[in-house]
Formats: sequence, structure tokens, C-alpha cells
Amino acid sequence: MKTAIAFSILLVLAGCGGGTAADNAADQLEDAAEMSNPAAAPVMENGADAIREQEGGNAGAAAQNVLQDAGNAQAR
Repeated sequence: MKTAIAFSILLVLAGCGGGTAADNAADQLEDAAEMSNPAAAPVMENGADAIREQEGGNAGAAAQNVLQDAGNAQAR
């Protein structure tokens, strides 16, 4: 029962974006940048802009790559 409720909540939240996959991924990166380390924030903001501009690619994979790059920038 708990699993069904959690899954339902996840489906509702996933559908709340309303925009394209690229816009949703970019919005999430920008939100993360606001809470992020100063070294990682610009990487995420630039990545969000790039994802919005490419519009036809795989936004999820692009966002994952941006997060990896941001982690690397933070570790330096």
C-alpha cells in the first residue's frame, strides 16, 4: 500500500512540469544552482542554457552530464 501511494505521488510530481523535457531539466538545474557550491553553480546555469537551446536532444542525459561536470568543478 505504501509503495502504491509513493508511486502515485511520484507520477503526479513527474507530470507537474508542464513544459518540454528540456525546459523541465533546465529549470531543475537552475534550482540546483541556486543551492549549490559557488564553483558548481555557473556550470549548472550554463548547462541549463545549453539544454534549452538544443531542445531536440536527450535532456535527461544532458542534465546528468552537467551535474557530473558541476561535481568535477566543485571538487577542484
